[in-house]
Amino acid sequence: MITNSKFYLILCFIIFLGHNSFSQKTNKRVAKADQAFALEEYYKAAELYKKAYEKTKSRSLKSEIIFKQAECYRLSGNIKRAENYYKRAIKAKYPDVIAILRYGDVLRMNQKYDEALEQYQKYVQLNPTDIRGEIGVKSCNYSIEWLSNPTRYKVELMPIINSRYSDFSPSFGNGDYSEIYFTSSRKGGFSDKIDDRTGESFTDIYLTKLDKKNKWSAPQIVGEPISGDGNEGSVALNKRGTTMYLTKCKVEKKKSLGCRIYISKRNGQLWSDPQPLQIKLDSNTSIGHPSVSNDEKTLIFSSDMKGGYGGKDLWIVKKEKRNKWSKPVNLGPAVNTSANEMFPFLHEDGSLYFSSNGHIGMGGHDIFKTAPDENEAYSSVINLKFPVNSSSDDFGMIIESDGERGYFTSNRKGGKGSDDVYGFELPPLVIFAQGVVTDSKTGAILTDATIKFVGSDGSEKDIITDNSGAYKVRLKPLTSYEIIAFKNEFLKNIKTETTHGIENDKTILVDFELDPVKKEIILPRIEYDFAKFDLREKSMQDLDMLVTTLNDNPDVKIELKSHTDFIGSNIQNKRLSQKRADECVRYLTEKGISKNRITALGMGESEPYVMEKKDGNLKEGDVLTESYIKKMRFRKNRDKANQYNRRTTFKVLIEDTSK
Repeated sequence: MITNSKFYLILCFIIFLGHNSFSQKTNKRVAKADQAFALEEYYKAAELYKKAYEKTKSRSLKSEIIFKQAECYRLSGNIKRAENYYKRAIKAKYPDVIAILRYGDVLRMNQKYDEALEQYQKYVQLNPTDIRGEIGVKSCNYSIEWLSNPTRYKVELMPIINSRYSDFSPSFGNGDYSEIYFTSSRKGGFSDKIDDRTGESFTDIYLTKLDKKNKWSAPQIVGEPISGDGNEGSVALNKRGTTMYLTKCKVEKKKSLGCRIYISKRNGQLWSDPQPLQIKLDSNTSIGHPSVSNDEKTLIFSSDMKGGYGGKDLWIVKKEKRNKWSKPVNLGPAVNTSANEMFPFLHEDGSLYFSSNGHIGMGGHDIFKTAPDENEAYSSVINLKFPVNSSSDDFGMIIESDGERGYFTSNRKGGKGSDDVYGFELPPLVIFAQGVVTDSKTGAILTDATIKFVGSDGSEKDIITDNSGAYKVRLKPLTSYEIIAFKNEFLKNIKTETTHGIENDKTILVDFELDPVKKEIILPRIEYDFAKFDLREKSMQDLDMLVTTLNDNPDVKIELKSHTDFIGSNIQNKRLSQKRADECVRYLTEKGISKNRITALGMGESEPYVMEKKDGNLKEGDVLTESYIKKMRFRKNRDKANQYNRRTTFKVLIEDTSK
């Protein structure tokens, strides 16, 4: 759980989010509780508020105390109890609508998205100018979708690393990823003192290593001068593991003295005394959560310094001299929000991972990814979705160079302690193409047809259809394919598919209908109005398909025939059908097909249509001659028969399917 007591080591900045400072009451018990709250002693404050509530008779003061208790529970990570108290505060008519927003927040963190959505919608109506309400609405809607459609990441608890206390913020110790440093409040650390704000020990730095069996060793504390009496944690190391950037937060007499980033050098197995990072800061400013680039010339960290967008923001500095750094620059509104952005991680490819509770997310803090543009500015962020993110707090991600394995922290259900380190892996993306090849004329399956896949990466693969006319082949991610289906005595058919943009395992269906070269093919949508030769819109669509077929089979020449019904004289019908055929040729040549490849014949009424399948009163095998049609009783049946006769067909004259 990222509680306020854990910020910058998640322990040190004294903040109170989203609600104005509690007004000072004459009631001494309330005042004492307020003082404990100001010191981030949420456990103690909650108990003091409870006692104050029992002695208070004022309804308005009771509602305020209930709300303050809810805030204590939320900020100390007891989200279930916080939910109950926010609900009670609203029922007790607590006057500030912030209670509704907070109630929605904890409902969302308890994965009650439908109920949270109702509260956010109420808040939007009551306070439409506060963007947090709309973000809450969108967060609920997206979270429901993400839970239903998880990403391919596989997440696993790291039992050997974790304890029943807080274990968080892992960091690679070297370039081969065989060492991990992390922060822990487990017992047996450097100091046996208890932090009154968390109820746990002060945090120290621990180290675990991979052994020869590729198993992580039992964590060992990193002693002085790295760990000490205060809170230490959230470290980053250079690629060689010889320089450590770490956060140290000092506390004296239960008062936080703020956090700073320190640098320590390793000589053999010994670390030097940590020295403060040389950047100019106000005395009241805290900074922490360092992440350093591979060349150690760029450092990104989190801070509450002035000039930000609210809460904790991410800032960047550049190394100017050996031990001096540039003035901090805020990463901007695309990354930072009015809430908190923390735990940055700079990947080798330039991508930046960080946690935030201000962007659209699933619950508490979510992990996001962004990358600088050509101007080194950050313009958009991507939520890593479920199962990396959850309705709880998820933060502190580190990723190996291939981008497919790494570690992060979460306080989700099923863990070992309050915060736990999880490992994740992105398994290979599995994409298949499959389909069936059939005869376009008869619908019969075509066995032993060849499907050639030509990839944009230069790869080629041939697949033969089985006894059911089917095929199946695995495709590569991020690749475009030209797919060619062919078989002797059939025209080729070419389609294109791409695996770009596919994020989850998927099977792409690609069926083929091959035109037989020895049979006449009807272009079904080339129809004409009575006594006219103008092409309809549907006719153009069919001719476009013929253009594709001819382009797919450049060695083919075709005979294109146009037919009419019997209405009118033979001479008129012959002339009309020739005009219709010529109009088709004109369209095809305008689309780039050579006129030498097309023989156009106007057949008039000389070749009546033979029904290939039953259609109403028209039976399979019926020859739609003039005498047959005139015997029909109803005009609609005669019109239908005449429309069948008004058709355009093609067949192959010269072909070579082996090319």
